[in-house]
Amino acid sequence: MHEPAPLHFRPTLALVQRHWRLFAGVTALAIAISAVLSGPAFIKPRYRSQAVVYPVNLNSYSIETRADQLLQLLESNSIRDSVIARFNLADHYRIDTAASEGHAALYGMYRERVSINKTRYESVDLQVTDEDPVLARDMALEVLRQANLLARRLQRHSSAELLEVFRLGAANTRERMDSVETRLDTLRKAHGLLDYTAQTEEFSKGYARALAANAGQAKLAMEERLRGLEDHGGEFLRLTLLNELLVEEYGLLQEKERQALLDVNKELTYTNLVVYPEVADKKVYPVRWLIVATSVVAAVLLCYILVFLREQNRPKA
Repeated sequence: MHEPAPLHFRPTLALVQRHWRLFAGVTALAIAISAVLSGPAFIKPRYRSQAVVYPVNLNSYSIETRADQLLQLLESNSIRDSVIARFNLADHYRIDTAASEGHAALYGMYRERVSINKTRYESVDLQVTDEDPVLARDMALEVLRQANLLARRLQRHSSAELLEVFRLGAANTRERMDSVETRLDTLRKAHGLLDYTAQTEEFSKGYARALAANAGQAKLAMEERLRGLEDHGGEFLRLTLLNELLVEEYGLLQEKERQALLDVNKELTYTNLVVYPEVADKKVYPVRWLIVATSVVAAVLLCYILVFLREQNRPKA
């Protein structure tokens, strides 16, 4: 069984030593060309403005966290379109939206320049990159402002729907209260019913006294009163209890209506800024040393391959 040949770089080192002037020249030329091409004359530097925010005053609609809700708000189409229109980004990015797939290119550029991510601390990291550092800062602030406006619109829409439900419920309860009160007034006037329990007790005592005193006139009066309680007392008692329940229900609905009205009119902030976006004075793109290093490695590697192939094709003496 043959052992594999040991790996060594002697031929490579020998090849480099024989043509070191060529490799040095290629290296110097690659450094010079890549340094020029990665300069601001060819690649405009980009600057980044960053904001870190915590969500506040957001209502929970499901099992998602408030940071997830804020993330969805920041990534909404309405915020994207508002920011694009506010800063005329189609012209700034030099994209013709009237052309085929122009809007797709514009939205793709927006997603490339505006990065929104959730952090492990349940906050949201917003980063905006642009050739203009002031514009990057202003775009970050506008995204946050639009997020507050969108959250406020959603909250007000939900509160307005609840307000309408509470108003309809209160109106319906008020109508039922008026109907019950009208019937109670009729029973009070027609049959003198005021308090079923107290009147039943008093009339029973009066009837007993009339019987004991053998007072015929008083007895007849008490019998008439007791007959009225017997015929209409049950209805009066049920309507009285129902009226109390309706009054309580009406009060609760009015309280909910007032709270919903406050929610419709209140103006809350839904983002707490931890890191405020600033105008950057240091570019984040391009990374010139990385471009130069990559170019040098690629150029030297290509030079080596070409020299190696030439050496292989050279006729041997």
